[in-house]
Amino acid sequence: MAQHLSTQNLSLLVDSRTLINTLDLALEPGEVLGILGANGAGKSTLLTVLAGLAAPAQGQVLLDGQPVTGLPPLTRAQHIGLLPQGDEGGFFGSVADFIALGHFPFGGPLPDLAPQLAAWELTDLARRPLATLSGGERQRARLAQLAVQAPCIALLDEPLTHLDPAHQARLLAWARGEADAGRSVVLTLHDPNWAACHCDRLLFLFGDGRWRLGGPAELLTPASLEALYGPGTAALWRQKG
Repeated sequence: MAQHLSTQNLSLLVDSRTLINTLDLALEPGEVLGILGANGAGKSTLLTVLAGLAAPAQGQVLLDGQPVTGLPPLTRAQHIGLLPQGDEGGFFGSVADFIALGHFPFGGPLPDLAPQLAAWELTDLARRPLATLSGGERQRARLAQLAVQAPCIALLDEPLTHLDPAHQARLLAWARGEADAGRSVVLTLHDPNWAACHCDRLLFLFGDGRWRLGGPAELLTPASLEALYGPGTAALWRQKG
C-alpha cells in the first residue's frame, strides 16, 4: 500500500546554526528523491528526522498525516527504513544473521534470504562473520538488510560509499525498481551525474537554511552546482548536449 511522507514548516538547527529553514516537502510514492549538498549541509540530519529518530527544531514530519515521532518504533520501522552512514563494526554474527535483522520489526518466521543474498552477490559470504568483510561487501550486506525490511519509504544516506561502479549502478537500479513498484526512495548523493540519471526530483541543501527543490533539468546547471558546492565544481557535471 502506497504511503506518503511529508514535512510541514520543517527547520533543523545544529549548535544554534540553521541548516534547513521551513522545508515543505511531499515525498510521492513511486519517486526517487536525491538530496545534494556540501559536507555539513544537513543531509544526514534531515534523513534522521525524516525517519522519526530525532525531532526538528520546528515543524513536523508526517506519515500519512500522522507525526512520525508519535509512532511506536516497531510500527515506524515497518514503514520507514533508514540506511545510515555508520558502519556496524560491533556486530559479531554472520552476514546472513545481519541481513535477517531487516525482518525484526515484523516478527514471525524469517523470509527466504536467498533472493537478497543473490541480488547483492553475497551468497558465498552468507556464513562469514560480517566483521571479516571488506567495506564494499559490508555495504552490500547493509543494503540487503534494508531490502529484506522492504519499507514503503527507504532513506539512504550516501549509499554509494565503498561500492565499486558496478555495484553503484546496481544500487541505483534497485532504487529505481523500488520506486517503480510504488515505493518512495530518498538518496543523499554527491555525484550530479548519478542524480541526473536516477532521480525524479532533487533537493539542494545549502547549509545556511536555504534549500531548492525541483527536477534535475532545472537544478543541474553549472551555475547552480557552483552555488551549491563552490567555485570550480561545475566540472562535476557532464551535461548532455
